[in-house]
Amino acid sequence: MDYQKELITVSQKLIPDFEITQGESFNKESFINKLSPYISHLLDTDFQKLVQIMYRIDVSEKEFALTLQPGIAKIPEKLAEMIYDRLCLKAKIRAEYKAK
Repeated sequence: MDYQKELITVSQKLIPDFEITQGESFNKESFINKLSPYISHLLDTDFQKLVQIMYRIDVSEKEFALTLQPGIAKIPEKLAEMIYDRLCLKAKIRAEYKAK
């Protein structure tokens, strides 16, 4: 992933209190595993902050609401995956724009 540095920068900017550093090497699975406990914490203690993060990252409101439906398993992991996918898109666009 040639835009990993940009992904980390975007993550640090848009997700307060989520610690990931430039020196870390990660893939989708490790990013989700690292982000899921933070999302779980927000679901339990500060739902409004989670909503603000999702809004700032520009995750689809409809997808977010569908993921929170009763009976859905592994909600933190699914939300983390949605965040990862959206951040990757943002990072890729920013990296391509900077390269021009």
